[in-house]
Amino acid sequence: MALGGLLVAIAVAGLVGLEINSQVKRITDRVLAYDIELEDRGDDFRVAVLDVRHYHRNITFAGPTRRGLADFDTAYLQLQAQIDRLDQLGIDDPSVRSPQQLRAIAEEYYTEFRPLLDLYDSQPQLFALASDEGLAQLAELENAGREIDRLGEQRAATALRSLEAAENRARLVLLAVLAGLILVGIGLAYLIVNNAREQQRASAELARALHLKKEFIADASHELRTPLTVLRANAEVALDLDRTCMHTELLEEIVQETKRMTRLVEDLLFLARSDFDAMPLEVEPVKIMPFFAELGERAGILAREQEALWHTELAATGLVWIDPARIMQVVLILVDNAAKYSPAGQPLTLRSLIKGAELVVEVADQGPGIPETELPLIFERFYRMDKGRSRKQGGAGLGLAIARSIVEAHGGRIEAESTVNNGTRMRFYLPLAAVPQLVRPRIMEKRSILRQ
Repeated sequence: MALGGLLVAIAVAGLVGLEINSQVKRITDRVLAYDIELEDRGDDFRVAVLDVRHYHRNITFAGPTRRGLADFDTAYLQLQAQIDRLDQLGIDDPSVRSPQQLRAIAEEYYTEFRPLLDLYDSQPQLFALASDEGLAQLAELENAGREIDRLGEQRAATALRSLEAAENRARLVLLAVLAGLILVGIGLAYLIVNNAREQQRASAELARALHLKKEFIADASHELRTPLTVLRANAEVALDLDRTCMHTELLEEIVQETKRMTRLVEDLLFLARSDFDAMPLEVEPVKIMPFFAELGERAGILAREQEALWHTELAATGLVWIDPARIMQVVLILVDNAAKYSPAGQPLTLRSLIKGAELVVEVADQGPGIPETELPLIFERFYRMDKGRSRKQGGAGLGLAIARSIVEAHGGRIEAESTVNNGTRMRFYLPLAAVPQLVRPRIMEKRSILRQ
């Protein structure tokens, strides 16, 4: 009788433990899918506002040149795109500006300031007044982005506290189970203690991983991207003011290096998100033939810029579920990598074909090839081939790692085949007309938002 009661109590405690574990998973999923993404998109929005402000000031200092107007309009379109990304996330917190309010402020700024650029020479006082009003609206937008960023931080911190509370409840349940099992036997109690320790260790590792991810994304965004944007903006303003000064060459070098560092930061953030299945994919059904025909033209421009002879052999047809921008990024990475490691004037070929239920895409060169000992390493982060074998300066060693992350997020795989002195073939495979498993929840979430 007593043993039966103990077994029932243990079973109930086990069910409670399973519910607590399920609660921990729900909290974790929400943190990854919304809270950290909210913080990241808020920071992206702030960077876009800073870009608009930079080109606004360029026009104020140097006048409305053709290049300055084009840069200003492009930056404004990028700002609208970041507002759209915030809108897709579905912000519903009354403590921050909604995407609709942000869009209204941005459109009011642009429609009022842009037409007055024609008054720069004829009515400078009126233009200066309009410029000051526009800068005040941009400052309002930047403050709104900072509030969204702060809301993301607060929500992530609250989720972590809920995770800790769930761990405490799990600990109490496990202690109750332990007390009952002591009556059954010392041996069984020993097993439960070990199980409790493993569960606590796993929960602690999960909380630590979430915390590290949050810190990495926040710190990298705040401490690197924004200062780099400001540094580049100031250097470009100085160049536009006077390109004949003795520091012109130094300022141009600053602009180029900050652009390179910004790309490196974006690559690192991309890989950090992919580690936690949080890669921002925008998947849609794509017709293979027209997509790769256009992609072949863009890749051909890149190949010819690096003095390669470009060829395409595009035989694949049908439908594939992909993020077009990300798959284009993969192909351009492979083409750029092949061109770097091939002598000038050598052929470079892009192929596509259907093999079974998969789309196969290949980039082949006739360069010096890759030693067999290095082939298993080329998709690792920061791994770079011997610079002596390249005719151009290499990058940071992240390109092929990013390509692998994108392909695997689509449910595919990537491989390399090479022979020394006989070229290299980089090849990746994607499932036909199938939604990648890793991005299916994100697609369903978007459909739910649209129905609402």
